[in-house]
Amino acid sequence: MAGYVVALARIDTMTDELKEYIEKAAKLSAEHGGEYVIRGPAKSLLEGDYLSGRSVVMTRFETIEKAEAFFNSDVYTNEIKPLREGTGIYDVAVFEGP
Repeated sequence: MAGYVVALARIDTMTDELKEYIEKAAKLSAEHGGEYVIRGPAKSLLEGDYLSGRSVVMTRFETIEKAEAFFNSDVYTNEIKPLREGTGIYDVAVFEGP
């Protein structure tokens, strides 16, 4: 089964470091076989307001193991993830799917 990394982000401050994070995370994700399914804010809210002002990033990987390998990699953990510090709130999970 495929593995999906799903991030729900409330970005409070767009910094040059966050822009660098976005570019580097996309490149590393692709190197691990990740493909974006969703990337950005909702085009319209259909119900509720929790997603207002938030972006969703959903990345599909061939397996759960590959999804976790991306997120837990030394490069992501030590070099890329710190670039987003202090820019918002990020909730991230791995899901299994088709």
